[in-house]
Amino acid sequence: MLRITVHENDALCRLELEGRLEGPWVGEIEHAWRSSSLPGKQIEVDMREVVGIDDAGRELLTAMHQAGAHLIAKGVWMRALVEEITGKQAFDGGKEPQTKNPDQSSRIRRHTR
Repeated sequence: MLRITVHENDALCRLELEGRLEGPWVGEIEHAWRSSSLPGKQIEVDMREVVGIDDAGRELLTAMHQAGAHLIAKGVWMRALVEEITGKQAFDGGKEPQTKNPDQSSRIRRHTR
């Protein structure tokens, strides 16, 4: 099952997805995307509540990204998928991703009793 909520204004269309991006729902999302795509309008695909994606869903997300859509994700798996599709760190709708200074190294702290 998948819920698609469309939020639109003059400059932006946000497709908010909740559930599984697979099977017959992929066609529904594609229809919503194509009917909302107008020249000069930014498309955002909010996938923070998506819990699964099949190959057809992945292909659709790739096509949407290549057409200029902005993909929003959260969670390790979804962020990794978006990173793989876009080639850059996924945006989760919160703070912009921070880039690490290459001169700084990560530290792991262990607390023992």
